[in-house]
Amino acid sequence: MVQASPFSSLEHATSFARDLWFNKSPIQSWLDVFSAHLHIDQAAKFAPGPIMLELEQFKRKYHRKFGFVFITSTDKKLSHQILEEVKTRYENPLSVEIDITSREEFILIERKLARLWDRLIQENVQETLEESGEVVQDSMEEDDVVNDDSSEEVVSTVNNTSKLTFDLNILP
Repeated sequence: MVQASPFSSLEHATSFARDLWFNKSPIQSWLDVFSAHLHIDQAAKFAPGPIMLELEQFKRKYHRKFGFVFITSTDKKLSHQILEEVKTRYENPLSVEIDITSREEFILIERKLARLWDRLIQENVQETLEESGEVVQDSMEEDDVVNDDSSEEVVSTVNNTSKLTFDLNILP
């Protein structure tokens, strides 16, 4: 992907990655990527005792059967859903499971690309503003920061500042 960059949009990058992942990467590359995951281990950390034990059991059974770790795009905090998913997918033949796992992995790739794209856009915007001299450095002193969590002070501050307008890009 580095050789094909820069990409004109997130959609362009995702489309390129999809073609690379599904059409140009050998299955061995998929298996190498699969082996780098700890998703089910992370899910077990969030699980209540009995679910944690079952996740651990199915993690081992799944790896013995398929030769790679269980991968899902399900939020790792939803350990009960992950447990149901691993139980269901454990019944699949290897060819079906490789297909499902490659699709789940690509969902994770898409998410990472989106986060990377957002970060690059933010860095680019910041860099552009700094080059144009439009950024005003934060001049707030520590004494100006309200440390009290009192809702009265917060409401009072919000009410006073909402009456004023500021152009934060004007240099002093």
